[in-house]
Amino acid sequence: MTLQTLERTVAKMGQVGPVNPTYAFLVARYPPREIVNRREHHIYRDLVSALLRALNSDGRSKSADGVRRYLSVLTPFVERFENRHWPSGKTKGREVLSFLMEQNELTQESLAKEIGSQPYVSDILNGKKKLTAEQIRKLSRRFGVSPAVFFDA
Repeated sequence: MTLQTLERTVAKMGQVGPVNPTYAFLVARYPPREIVNRREHHIYRDLVSALLRALNSDGRSKSADGVRRYLSVLTPFVERFENRHWPSGKTKGREVLSFLMEQNELTQESLAKEIGSQPYVSDILNGKKKLTAEQIRKLSRRFGVSPAVFFDA
């Protein structure tokens, strides 16, 4: 099929709705696709980290909506590559939390709104306390991840 044939076929279908300009930019610059090597993985992984940091600082704008939509399309590709190359063993919710904190350059104090005071966050990270359902809900919203990642595997 030629590009012209494809364009004619798709044009007949109509558009599904307005396209968020941030989403369109990200798709054009970093097309979501199967990741084939470590170099691509490194680029996409760094992109995901940068976008998550941007969401943490400005999560309510129209741009943030485009970023969220893009991440929902891109992250399965990153996850598949990582699962193929570095299959994980059993993970604990506190390990995921620690990883997300590191990737987003957060301190224990910066999670006070989601978890509580710094000593309480420390107790969770050290395995002395477990995350509650409410804390998991807040953390999943903050980091834009499924609540399931915080449950011990």
